[in-house]
Amino acid sequence: MNEKTIIEKQFTKCSITGCNFERGSYFEYDIYAVKPDEKANELALYVLLEHSFDTMSAMLKNFMLEELIPFGIAVFIRPGVLNPTIPTGTNRNMRAAEFDQYGPNFSNFLVEELIPEVCRISGETLSSQPDMHFICGGSSGGMAAWNAVWFRNDYFRRAFLSSPTFSAMRGGEEAMVIARKTETKPIKLYITCGTEEPDYFFGSSLLAAQNAASALEFAGYDFRFEQFNGEGHCCRRDDATLWRRMMGFLWANWETVPVKPLFNQIRIRKLTATGSSWQRYNGTFPERQPAAFNGGIYTFSGGNIYFEKDGIKQIAAGGFEKITALGISSDKWRLYIADAARRFIYAMSIFPDGSLDQCCKLAPLHLRYDFTTPGASDITVLADDRVLAATELGIQGIVSFGLTDLILPLPGDLPAERVTVYQNTLYAASGEQIFVRELKISAGKSDTANAPATSGYSDGFSYKRSHLFFS
Repeated sequence: MNEKTIIEKQFTKCSITGCNFERGSYFEYDIYAVKPDEKANELALYVLLEHSFDTMSAMLKNFMLEELIPFGIAVFIRPGVLNPTIPTGTNRNMRAAEFDQYGPNFSNFLVEELIPEVCRISGETLSSQPDMHFICGGSSGGMAAWNAVWFRNDYFRRAFLSSPTFSAMRGGEEAMVIARKTETKPIKLYITCGTEEPDYFFGSSLLAAQNAASALEFAGYDFRFEQFNGEGHCCRRDDATLWRRMMGFLWANWETVPVKPLFNQIRIRKLTATGSSWQRYNGTFPERQPAAFNGGIYTFSGGNIYFEKDGIKQIAAGGFEKITALGISSDKWRLYIADAARRFIYAMSIFPDGSLDQCCKLAPLHLRYDFTTPGASDITVLADDRVLAATELGIQGIVSFGLTDLILPLPGDLPAERVTVYQNTLYAASGEQIFVRELKISAGKSDTANAPATSGYSDGFSYKRSHLFFS
């Protein structure tokens, strides 16, 4: 394309103070917009965390002219600063709280506060398609970029992470554990690191990056991982050769091929029907059947479980805090217990007279980044004794011998409050909203000869390393 025909706009030394998100933090940023002509709109977005404006704006412009990437608006932003509220105070750098914290707060600030202001200042219109929104950063900025594509996947889909801090700084070590088990999202990534990464109290950055590559491959993400031997933290993060290779991968066929997972992780594929996804349901939530045993039923109140039979009700177990649901195994000798005040799903042995004993912690639940309720608000049991738990992260699946192996987030990452299965349909509710999706296995008594193999964990092991690229 002829460079004379393009339109460039620069706005430097802009500033904004967080209001609803990152409240009080003062941010400085620059804007660089490039479009092919005056009529062009619906531009791509490039958010660069802590990158050099002079170096990167020229590089991005060349890539746009070569049609390697679409024309768009680049936003260069630095971490925020919290200024003192008294004359003798000193300001506080908020980089760790904003960039390293596993959670959506800084991403929400970008989407809800900063980017609308960028559009106002530049007078340009961004594409409404999340596939057209890219973000990148190094170290803590790499963690922030992951947060953006993960927690605001409705807005960001492409990212470059240079030596991301997937380590125990502010919850970064949890990110890949959750990603490995959660239903795969439409995200396209390029990750780099060096072999001479720091190894400190929060962990090894090299091992954390390699673990991320393994987790993303298992979960079916479309990504590349490049490791530079003999080089250090955030090596080559501004290198033009790397950027050409990286952007060529991330934006390949962007006009015709949407960002999408390569596949879903195997535990979810075994549970859900092929191609199934959550659908809004306008009917009523199916009525739940009580946990029944030998002519009696189990009920609960507060921290106690009761067994009712022949008009007699007696305490069968106690010592819990806030029981929310009970479920019974298909072979009728284990009772599963959800306690909203505790992280675990519990299991107790049922004896012939209906008494309960041998309480064990069946499995720990994964926690939402800012959880208020550690436990499950509801559970249901499938024919193969898989327990499905309604939690703030969505529906979590627990195999019969006690491992939480999958997470099905609800649309919009809503917290799940109720869950049940009727025939082969999974029902989940959040407030007044009900969602359904088709499963491969139903509720009820299992035909063990035909039951899906969801109780083991030998499937899905991968020894290939097609994502690795050593330089």
